[in-house]
Amino acid sequence: MPAHEKIAELREQLKLELCTEDIYETEETWASTLYHNLADEAEVTKWLNTTKSGYRNGRWSVIPRNPTKKSTLYKPFITLVNRIIAKFGMTDKIGVTRQARDTHLTKLTHDDHHRTKPDISILATGPSFERAETSDKESMGYQNVASVFDVELDRTKTQPVEQVVQLGTHCRQIFMQQPNRNFVRSLIVTECNVRLVHYDRSGTYVTPFHNIHGDPLTFIRLVLGLSSTDECVLGLDTTVQWTIDPVTGKKASGAIKSVDREGNPIEYGLNMEVKPFIRASISGRGTTCWSTLHPVTKERVLIKDAWRTWSKRSEIDHLSPARGVNGVVQMLAFEGHCAESKDYRSDSCTHQRFHNRIKSRVVMEQYGLPIWHFQTRAQLVGALKDVTQGKRFIQLSDTVPTNASAHKSLFDKLVLHRDISIQNILLGPCSEPGLPGFIIDLDMAVNIDDPASNLGRSTNVLLSSKARIQPSPPHDHLDDIESFYYVLCHLVFWFKRPGVPVDHVPDVLKKWESAKEDDACSWKRAFICDVFPKSLVGDYWGKPVLQLMRNFHDLIQKIHRTKSNIREDAGNSAEQLAMIKETLWGHAAEHYAEVDGILQVALDALELEERQFDSQDPGGNGRGTG
Repeated sequence: MPAHEKIAELREQLKLELCTEDIYETEETWASTLYHNLADEAEVTKWLNTTKSGYRNGRWSVIPRNPTKKSTLYKPFITLVNRIIAKFGMTDKIGVTRQARDTHLTKLTHDDHHRTKPDISILATGPSFERAETSDKESMGYQNVASVFDVELDRTKTQPVEQVVQLGTHCRQIFMQQPNRNFVRSLIVTECNVRLVHYDRSGTYVTPFHNIHGDPLTFIRLVLGLSSTDECVLGLDTTVQWTIDPVTGKKASGAIKSVDREGNPIEYGLNMEVKPFIRASISGRGTTCWSTLHPVTKERVLIKDAWRTWSKRSEIDHLSPARGVNGVVQMLAFEGHCAESKDYRSDSCTHQRFHNRIKSRVVMEQYGLPIWHFQTRAQLVGALKDVTQGKRFIQLSDTVPTNASAHKSLFDKLVLHRDISIQNILLGPCSEPGLPGFIIDLDMAVNIDDPASNLGRSTNVLLSSKARIQPSPPHDHLDDIESFYYVLCHLVFWFKRPGVPVDHVPDVLKKWESAKEDDACSWKRAFICDVFPKSLVGDYWGKPVLQLMRNFHDLIQKIHRTKSNIREDAGNSAEQLAMIKETLWGHAAEHYAEVDGILQVALDALELEERQFDSQDPGGNGRGTG
């Protein structure tokens, strides 16, 4: 996809994510209450009265009065911002610096290798910042900017939605490339005004415009806040820190603070060979997974940070019952309250669109790689078989059904995962036979018999296709089964063979990943209603996997027909729910047995194919087919 089309697509995604309604604007006085500790009013007033400040007759003399092009403002603002930093924002900390740079012609690389150009960037060095991937010692990237500013003219200012989307393209990358970010702030500056734009896991808000000439104190404090040498002030989580190599400017080692099994403070070493996994969005759970090493045992440990809405149960409510259950992630320690998004807002920010989110940190055993790192067809199918058979449901009595037939009697006591995706299925450790797959990430799980949850619906990119059919029945085990099917489709359609993606992403996958959820669900319904597209299964996969795809497709198609018939026959939503419970939920064991059978048939066929191959090639000179 050409770069301009990719950026346009990203802007549409951000608009859907952040701008579904009017952008919230804070009260007039709030911006002037920020960052008071960074610049004393008396000291600022004293400086403004000196010639070095460049403040004359009630205005900043370096800023043109009537610019006709915004490009004429770049250099003056760079000069002014650096002047403010030099006076009030310097530090004696070794290796920590801040400097404003003109980047309106500098392409900063995104995580997907596309590039965008912020007007002004604050170049940063310090424990959370590393040099970009170039040979230039002062090279810039989203991994070493403290914040970005956008420049506009007063007479042609864009609307808040456009401002939020424009800066959001940059701030999203700051979240992605600075994985310990709790929030990101940016400024919009004009020849007369400044506006703060804030992004965090609860969304976005803006301040009203403030006159930079009439209220220089607020302007100075905003500049200092967004270029602060205190990483907490910038919105960085300083419980995660790195040591920067002074020669390369890259992160050489790192550590993350948490607790051990007994709740005592402990510092885990970051595994620098494994990049953190970061959920690619601004608002939402903001899931970030860190691969770490225990400081004493040197065992691998996975630490996950995530933001839940204040009204949701903590993930610990679902992880605790899973202790000792094979195939389900095992919790070692938990911190339930690391931060809250309400603390980044004014006390009066109580509008109905704001939902406070609470950051938690869970320490877990670390397993194998994500499922897309499969080495053989049998490993992939075996991992899916393992996690579908009872592993998505955790019985509250600390035991788990050992086969699908147990689900029926325990169904009302169980926890539903609701977030089945390729990111949440891991391959088991190679050293432990019989554990081909693990399911992780229970922060979207619900207790089925909890009326407060209403079961909701799944949220991942592989949403089951019923998500937007109205009236929509509660999310159930069949929606998770459908999501497992989409995981399988994703992997089979995406890879020619292990580790080698297809040359061109199939259109069907692009449509499923549509920025508009309604569109994605419509495409999935169309896919399920049609015959299975054999052409999307490459030669490597062979007849066993092709037949598996067809059989799984037929099962999901049958489920769709049953649910469609129920929707047609039900007089109202209450009657629909009653029919679903009787017709479908009461037969959960049969559904899991059918899925298990489909996967087992495929495994048996793959094993037979492997034996036949070995008998034809006893010397082992050919390529295995498993």
